Amino acid sequence: MPERPRPPFSDRPPVRRVGRPVGPTAQGAASRDAIVDAAAGVFARLGYDGARMADIVVASGLSKGSVYFHFDSKEALAVAVLEARHDRWIADVERLLEQAPDGAARLRGLLPAMLALHRDDPDAWVISRLTQNLAAVASTRELAAALTRRWIDLVAGLVREAGFRDDRGDGVDSEAVATMLVGSFDGLKMTVDVVSAGDHAAADRMLDDGGRLLERMLFETLGPGPRRGGR
Repeated sequence: MPERPRPPFSDRPPVRRVGRPVGPTAQGAASRDAIVDAAAGVFARLGYDGARMADIVVASGLSKGSVYFHFDSKEALAVAVLEARHDRWIADVERLLEQAPDGAARLRGLLPAMLALHRDDPDAWVISRLTQNLAAVASTRELAAALTRRWIDLVAGLVREAGFRDDRGDGVDSEAVATMLVGSFDGLKMTVDVVSAGDHAAADRMLDDGGRLLERMLFETLGPGPRRGGR
């Protein structure tokens, strides 16, 4: 059965925003961004459970009152971190993929884009864990799912562009393939983070090696164009 077409990502409703709206002044917006960046670093260093609002206040360099003016809880800050990082990274990845021609080349460009993201932003290592933390909380479960769905939709679009076929020559379920890829990469990232024991250079190498193996397995199992027995 052919897949039902999905609406473009831009047509999807925006995810829920948490915290006070950005203030009318540039200073207010800058303070909010500084708090979110500080929180990302604290969550990366201490984890969600180990982080305290007091740690984030110290890391931000702002007063306690300033931090609580923008965010009244650690949960609200974690949500803001996830939203900001997902927005930034998806925009960065899409910009890098625009440089590749259509089809399989764009899907092959996904791994280098993701590897560059993790090399350039050390906070990238904590986002998968933070997403799982918020997915376990009833009030933020829907948001965590929506943010993950954004990545699945992006990858599914690339799979459709690549024209993957199964062994019968039929089109594959692009959403199922995308879900597998996103889950595999997140699982690989978390495993590498653990076994590298804080050695960032080793983590980068292992993520690169594992990602390339995952890509090879994908293209050898479900390659673009007619496959064995295809019509």
